[in-house]
Amino acid sequence: MSGKPVFVATHPRACSTAFERVFMTRRDILQCAHEPFGDAFYYGPERLSERYADDEAARESSGFSKTTYQDVFDRLVKDGSEVRHLFISSGTLDPFERI
Repeated sequence: MSGKPVFVATHPRACSTAFERVFMTRRDILQCAHEPFGDAFYYGPERLSERYADDEAARESSGFSKTTYQDVFDRLVKDGSEVRHLFISSGTLDPFERI
């Protein structure tokens, strides 16, 4: 990656997906990561959401029950090293829900 990644964190219904779609038109120079922390937030062992707290079967069947925030970060670093620019969008309350 030639530069630092662009990380956009917004509140729900902020039109961030539409904003992200503009960047997605430049796949020749840019890769988008759409809400990458959601997997760890909802399903992983460090999950902060209570949505699936009582539904272990749903967490297991998601395929993300062992995904940690470090796993997500490592994946972003790897993906970012393979492209010129990385655009990361987090338009949910994922890590911010408890603040």
